[in-house]
Amino acid sequence: MDVILGYWLDSTTYPDALGHKEASVGTVVTGFKGLFGILETQLGLTSPEVSENLRIASWQELLGSHASEEKPYAKSYQTDSWNTAKELLRRRDELVLAGWDPEKHVGGSDWIQTLADLELANKNKLRGFPDRLQALLQALKQAKRNLDIDQIIIVEEDEKLWDVWAIQLLDMLKNLNVQVIKHTPQTENDNSDPLSDLSLLQSVLAGDSEPKEASGDESLLLVQAEQEWDAADFLISWLQEKGSDHTILIKGEGSLFLDELLHRRGVPAIGTSVPSKWRAILQVLPLTIETYWQPQRVDQLLELLTIPSSPVPGKIRFKLAKVLSNAPGLGGPEWEMAIEEGIKAYEELWLEEGLNESDLKKKRKNLEDKLALWIQHDYFDPYVGMPVEKLSHICQKLGQWAMVRFQLTRDTTYEQVMKHATEILTGVKTLGVENITRLQVVRVIESVIGEGAPLPNNEQEASKWEIVKQPGDIWDHGETILWWGFHKNMSGPNIRTWSTKERTWLEDQGVLLIGEDVKRRREAASWQRAARLANRRLILIAPTKVKGEERTIHPFWDEIRFAVAREDTTVDKLTLNAGELRKALQGNLEEKTVERVPLESRALPQPIRSWRLPRDVVQPQKVESATSMESLVGCPVQWTFKYASKIRQGSILSLPNESIMLGNLGHKILETLIEEKTNWDTDEVKYRGGELFDEWVPKLAAPLLKPEKTRLLNQTRFDLQESLKKFFLVLNEAGINIHHTEHELQKPWDHNVEFKGILDLVGETPSGKKMLIDAKWSKRTQNYKKRIENLSVQLTLYHWLLSDNSSDELPVAYFMLSSGEFFGRPHEEVPKKHHVESSPSLIESYQTVKESVQEVWTHLAEGTAIATGVAAENPDDDKIFTPIIDPPCIFCDYKNLCGVRRVKK
Repeated sequence: MDVILGYWLDSTTYPDALGHKEASVGTVVTGFKGLFGILETQLGLTSPEVSENLRIASWQELLGSHASEEKPYAKSYQTDSWNTAKELLRRRDELVLAGWDPEKHVGGSDWIQTLADLELANKNKLRGFPDRLQALLQALKQAKRNLDIDQIIIVEEDEKLWDVWAIQLLDMLKNLNVQVIKHTPQTENDNSDPLSDLSLLQSVLAGDSEPKEASGDESLLLVQAEQEWDAADFLISWLQEKGSDHTILIKGEGSLFLDELLHRRGVPAIGTSVPSKWRAILQVLPLTIETYWQPQRVDQLLELLTIPSSPVPGKIRFKLAKVLSNAPGLGGPEWEMAIEEGIKAYEELWLEEGLNESDLKKKRKNLEDKLALWIQHDYFDPYVGMPVEKLSHICQKLGQWAMVRFQLTRDTTYEQVMKHATEILTGVKTLGVENITRLQVVRVIESVIGEGAPLPNNEQEASKWEIVKQPGDIWDHGETILWWGFHKNMSGPNIRTWSTKERTWLEDQGVLLIGEDVKRRREAASWQRAARLANRRLILIAPTKVKGEERTIHPFWDEIRFAVAREDTTVDKLTLNAGELRKALQGNLEEKTVERVPLESRALPQPIRSWRLPRDVVQPQKVESATSMESLVGCPVQWTFKYASKIRQGSILSLPNESIMLGNLGHKILETLIEEKTNWDTDEVKYRGGELFDEWVPKLAAPLLKPEKTRLLNQTRFDLQESLKKFFLVLNEAGINIHHTEHELQKPWDHNVEFKGILDLVGETPSGKKMLIDAKWSKRTQNYKKRIENLSVQLTLYHWLLSDNSSDELPVAYFMLSSGEFFGRPHEEVPKKHHVESSPSLIESYQTVKESVQEVWTHLAEGTAIATGVAAENPDDDKIFTPIIDPPCIFCDYKNLCGVRRVKK
């Protein structure tokens, strides 16, 4: 067996084992991890690989059993035991890789001795790579037979940049008569121009010549673009026109965006290997655990209910998700009703299936267990922690759920969930505590899930050009090398674990750590391969923004500039703007003209004011409401889209905005107070209002309980208490008694249409007159005052609905829950200080609304709907229909359909 060996060659390489030969037998291209596996197999040392998370868990248990205040890791262990164990295990592995033996190498420093004590006390050690490596090195020392390796061909120029253990491993193989030779890259036909910019760069990098300004002959090219789109367009065009089996594409981690554009142009995808921990399936475990902490995290619960693959029973979870999108809290009436309806739906389904009583009992028990696990469970203080037994139960059940889903779908991501659940369970148990805090759980989950899982079905597709992940994967010449995503590596700086004094002591003991600068120099050497092994051209593609974020150009460009482009004018010669190339009708792509055919320009659709409809098709609804009629007279097109055409927005569920949430909360508290009694004393209602606030916030406004919302919670409680005091003060002063809350009434509008409304508060004045009060929560309270001053369609219609006599005008008012303000029409039984002067008569307003409604219905029947928010081009068009209220464009869902917000000429 021949082994072609390079530090970076454990992934896809160029060329492969075949190289430039037509046939080859017994040749392997690999890095040191691959060589390590070959040697383990030949020496019979193979063993199952141990998860690093299980090793961290083992060390966490080890640290806990030897914890004391004298230990240097004591404080960090108390704060974050998992990451402390992870860091100390990393340091221990670094020493073991360098040949450290705690029995022989005693002392050195407090940290080294601490690690030695822990290592010697670790009787049930889980073997990681460093332990397996030392076992392999020991076996090679004692080997009495030749290995099945004839020669090793090294592709690295400087072997001093290897890890110390790699150098030791190769020396042992030489002692076992394995021939080790140096690979010299050779081109099949060396036709490269010795005077080209690329040749100049190669000469400078090799130290054969001094830096010199490049000429700009396109053999060395930096392609820049503002967006990925332009950069991808250049790359795809180049591959289509010039790509061959001598072309090498460095893809980095790949790009889903690039793969999509490649497919659009009929070019094979390069594949992407970017893992993500945000895949829905992987989020089930952390989301479930997160919903167990206090205060109730309804946002995470909503995510758990709505993710594509949720363990919550489907007939219940969608009902609960809808409840949370209206009232974000747990345990309220709507919440309990949704659970009851969901259980009833399942029971009806089971009865239809003809299950006997025994099976029904099992089904009910299974459903109850699921609800107890996902929904109806206890909540725990994140600082005190939840019982480890409870967390173990959650992990076990999630593992079982993932196993069932895997058997049904064969999606390997569910296998990862099973693995994660097992490792989290192991990590938690090693703490040796009865309760585990939220921070401890989060640290374990972050370590176990890590970067997540790669997306399925995004593999590299067969192409005539070669694709590698990084420049170090290239070990022989290619004609053209293209480097996609020529950006700065975002990995942080090297971690300086050991002090100079500790390093000196370790070297004196024969424990040789890798030099602190070696990793960076090794990485820089791998970058240079892209330049040194390109025969004809090197093209570096670096879009300025990736996924909307600014990206810094790769540091290798600084080396290139130092070598061949110190002047800005030279940089301009070496740089191509892909955006300008894409926009040009004709572009040169390495001496080949690329023709582009411009798309025919089309004028943007203009906003439409007058919409034509079929005659006698759009008719009134059988039952109308104040909301629908306000839409009708405000903008007939909006009413047509919403009520006649039934056009709805997508059903993306989310928590309601703050104003809606607080409005629901305020209404519920006010309704409860009135149900209890109507003659509240102001001090008494303040106290009781606070009690009700504390009771209903978890059920209707749980987001307020988050620590970061404490100030808003306290301020809202205070404001609402003050507002309720003002409300009952007005009632008491005016002698108004509230008889109904959420009072539903219905009345014929005409012989074909019924009008229905739900009135917030219906009271009675001292003279026996009915009074309508509509409670609102708004930060812009003056808007409701202006409605009374101009025309409030809602109050007008509710007044008509409530009144028994069409000629009798009843007192009406808005009450602002957020501020305690009253805005009422002038009436002798409403305190004058709350009057809104100059407001129109409600009887006259009703006639105005009725005439406008009839006018709109007439236009709709004739086939015309007016978008009132769109300005009329002809002044005469305004005469067709004039709205009685301002167009409701601000909160309209149909702005893009009518075009009111569309770009105009």
